Amino acid sequence: MKINLDWLTDYVDIEEGAQALADALTMAGLEVEGIEEVAGETVLEIGVTPNRPDWLCHLGVAREVAAIFSRTLRLPKADLLEEGTDVQAYTSIDIEDPEGCPRYSGRVMTGVSHGIAPEKVTRRLESIGIRSISNVVDATNYVMMELGQPLHAFDYHRLAENRIVVRKARKGEILETLDGQKRQLTTEDLLICDGRGPVALAGIMGGLNSEVLESTQDLLLESACFDPMTIRRSSKRLGLSTEASYRFERGTDPTGTARAVDRLAYLIREWAGGDVCKGVWDAHPRPEKERCVPFRMSRVKTFLGVDIPGKETVSVLRRLQLAPEKKKGELWEIKAPGFRRDLSLEEDVIEEIARIYGYDQVPVTLPVGRTVPVKTEPIERLQENLRDALEGIGFNEAVTFSFISQSDIEDLGIGGGVAPVSLMNPISEEMTVMRTSILPGLLKALRTNISRRTEDVRLYETGRVFLPCGGCELPEERLRVAGVMTGVRSQKKWFRALEEADFFDVKGAVEAMLGAVGITTVTFKEMDIPHLQPGQSAWVMAGEVSLGSVGTLHPSLKEKYRAREWAGVFELDLHHMLDVDTTKKYARIPQYPEVLRDLAVIVGREVPAEMMEDVIRGKGRDLGRVNLFDLYEGKGVPEGSRSLAWSLRFQSPERTLTDEEVDASMAAIVKALEKGFGAKLR
Repeated sequence: MKINLDWLTDYVDIEEGAQALADALTMAGLEVEGIEEVAGETVLEIGVTPNRPDWLCHLGVAREVAAIFSRTLRLPKADLLEEGTDVQAYTSIDIEDPEGCPRYSGRVMTGVSHGIAPEKVTRRLESIGIRSISNVVDATNYVMMELGQPLHAFDYHRLAENRIVVRKARKGEILETLDGQKRQLTTEDLLICDGRGPVALAGIMGGLNSEVLESTQDLLLESACFDPMTIRRSSKRLGLSTEASYRFERGTDPTGTARAVDRLAYLIREWAGGDVCKGVWDAHPRPEKERCVPFRMSRVKTFLGVDIPGKETVSVLRRLQLAPEKKKGELWEIKAPGFRRDLSLEEDVIEEIARIYGYDQVPVTLPVGRTVPVKTEPIERLQENLRDALEGIGFNEAVTFSFISQSDIEDLGIGGGVAPVSLMNPISEEMTVMRTSILPGLLKALRTNISRRTEDVRLYETGRVFLPCGGCELPEERLRVAGVMTGVRSQKKWFRALEEADFFDVKGAVEAMLGAVGITTVTFKEMDIPHLQPGQSAWVMAGEVSLGSVGTLHPSLKEKYRAREWAGVFELDLHHMLDVDTTKKYARIPQYPEVLRDLAVIVGREVPAEMMEDVIRGKGRDLGRVNLFDLYEGKGVPEGSRSLAWSLRFQSPERTLTDEEVDASMAAIVKALEKGFGAKLR
């Protein structure tokens, strides 16, 4: 950003030389990268950080100079002599996209005479790299470099129906911009339109069809605030960056649009004559709320390590036009002006105090402290590892209330016995007892997501449940991990069809989670559980240790929580996980080859494959890996039966197995399956 030193003196008195001023600005965060002389004008080159768009103009830098040196800031004149008809009789402004354009201010001028701007103005503009064009165009550039608000002047009579419409572009719409290029637009681009079509690419460049010509006498002056992300996307996609887009991308002052258009009308009247119509058309569908930022005086010392007197702190904030106001106790509050888009946290306020007070006055001290080793409890490490595992497979952590309703417990079928712990002063009817399960809160979170059209949901929570104990003074607190999931396994792509999620997805999530914490030998015991769908519910076992439940949500609960398709849930006890031996056992890598065999048998549909696999492992000598790779029901298989096929890998750590030895093991396996389950070799 180039700043003309002579121009700067219009707004603040400068007694220092150029180098001294540059040093002071640099120490306050406005790094002056260079000083140069351009046609007799002293120009400062300032590196502006992205969070400070208010420094992209002379008034913004003058505001900093006034704060640093405790001097008076002079605002540009905008005393208008309004004549003629009210502006509303000339034009109208309709904002169809308030997200992209929260504010649009406009004025109408008549009888303007085109010519050249005053020599002082052209000299100033050219010293900072802006070519002088005409008094009207120069006025728009001058106000932009003065106030930081980009503006645009339209030929009033070249606007169809003499009105302005702000809307998103339609697919395939084309606009020829002032540089003579025809721009192909998308529905993400924001346009300024008249009654017929687009006349400007909002926040970037005007259109050729509304350009101000030498014959133009009547003007419509624009001063607007646009959404930074919208402008940046369009600018990057079109490869079109301008002084206006550079400022809009970083955020402009929504409260300053009317003031800027007044200043523009004032200068045009001074330099080009004409009359200013009465009033400003100010379309403001999204007024900005007052932004108040609280801070504490004690935190200033804590953060900076220096005790700045309270009066000095208040003085600094007032010089920055932040209007500090004392609240209760040590609490203070500043009101962030519209031009300060960067202020939102207490730390931001403290940084402002440090900048103006002077970083050079903050003493350099080394931090002092000692490291104390902290022992982490096993259950805390387990809880953290479970979080990492679940987030690694696509789950998002949720934190729900520890209070639920009695009906939530009854719906899950986990009531009965000792009544849950009741609250003496519940927040609401839905929070009357301490939870005995994490699932009710997660299922409500699932319903909330679905109601907001989030179809694919993966949520988990680790937390305490409170199990009532008859005759006990306090309930038993247990740490559990629970999860809910719904949606699809994979979206439809050109190379694959859409795959719906099912029971095996939630079962796989539990296996992956447990495997990540070292619990690798897991079995699933089919069991009827009230809140789970029969036939798709199981108890999770690690050897003889019972960990919890997993399965598909019961249809009645699925309807209650608005899960349109499949939904799965699980809930496991962390204390029981600690009872599982997770010691890693290492074995020597076998140096002898594997012998591969496939086994396919026909067995009754009700026979669990897991039980058959246990028999296979028990009867197969030197049997390593066993993998169930096929399940078939249909033609060639008797009614009520199914075909199961395993891949068996035999391997001895001592020698190469012979076919005869493997054949003997296969015969023993087939015989045991026939005897135990009535299986027939297929």
